Amino acid sequence: MELVDCYRAAEALELDAEGCRLVETHVRLAEKMALKRCRWGTEDPDDTRSDAFWGLILAARAFEPGRGSFAGYAAIRIEGAIRRGRQLRSGVPRPLWEQGERPTLLSLNAPVGEGEAELLDTLPSAPAEAEGNWVHDELQRLPARERLVLRLRYFHGLAQSEVAAIIGRSQMQVSRIERAALDQLHDVATVAA
Repeated sequence: MELVDCYRAAEALELDAEGCRLVETHVRLAEKMALKRCRWGTEDPDDTRSDAFWGLILAARAFEPGRGSFAGYAAIRIEGAIRRGRQLRSGVPRPLWEQGERPTLLSLNAPVGEGEAELLDTLPSAPAEAEGNWVHDELQRLPARERLVLRLRYFHGLAQSEVAAIIGRSQMQVSRIERAALDQLHDVATVAA
């Protein structure tokens, strides 16, 4: 999206005069963020720039002046538009797109971490009277963050540091989230036994 196209898109979305002024005065912010976020050599800089302009337009469209600074709000919307555009172009499910490659699904029996440990090794056996796939059922009951961490760690074989980069947390926080989720699964399995 060229700068002229950015203005045309703003007009097509019927931005009011204030919205158009916000787009015009913050175009440099969008360009700067696009340059900073572009993965040179692996993606087209024009795609990133287009995504940044789109985020700026969406920010101008939704901004409510009484709720704070437009620049801060626009930066968040621009960042989100760049990420969303990259994810859409990659074809990879949203939680995994930052990984940079198409994930390979792993079995729950695949070795993880050091040695031959498996996810199923960390959990007690399912009770004999348990019906269906109890691990799958219990994973679905976990909060979204814990479920995502376990999926990335055990289904996709990522290291804690890689998971941390994807979800925007530190490796130590990922370790705590993983431990809490595994403890929850362990407690459920122990109670059911």
